[in-house]
Amino acid sequence: MAAFYEALNRPLEEAGVTAVRARLAGSLTGHVLEIGCGTGLNFAHYGAGAKVTAIEPLEAFRSFATQRAATAAAPIEVQDGDAQRLPFPDHSFDAALVTLVLCSIPDAARGLHELRRVLRAGAPVRFFEHVRSERRLGAVVQDVCNPLWRRIMDGCNLNRDTVTAIRAAGFTVEYLQAFDFRIPHAPNFPFREVHARS
Repeated sequence: MAAFYEALNRPLEEAGVTAVRARLAGSLTGHVLEIGCGTGLNFAHYGAGAKVTAIEPLEAFRSFATQRAATAAAPIEVQDGDAQRLPFPDHSFDAALVTLVLCSIPDAARGLHELRRVLRAGAPVRFFEHVRSERRLGAVVQDVCNPLWRRIMDGCNLNRDTVTAIRAAGFTVEYLQAFDFRIPHAPNFPFREVHARS
């Protein structure tokens, strides 16, 4: 599954996602919480001023991530964890990074509330997610395809209005950037980069 995930994402990474990861992870310092680190594709981009705790519920992904953590500039601890029930006290972290994961958390609203709980007041949070299309036809296609897509892609949802969910959880959105990566022979996913504060 982890190797399949990496192969599936390679065209997106080459189309510009790696550059987004570098910008977001590189901007964070202090004790950083990364939610759903996957195979650790963000790890190479953290600076030495960050100390990272990264959670990932899938064992195969954690194995990849642990190997990547060993070569990162920042100290990174990879551990099992569920975004909906974070095993940390309130106000434990200085910053957070969430990339391509809110689509797969069963209760994303609960995960966002948990994230806000463990962050210090005013902590910077960086999100990068694929989202529900703002075009009516695109949103309809996402809705029609979502049940099958979710089954095939291990719970990933195509049609979540993630920016609205971030705001509803109490985060203050300071910057929002739309991306429309074009990958040959693949669906066109709308993406959003969100800079927010808890």
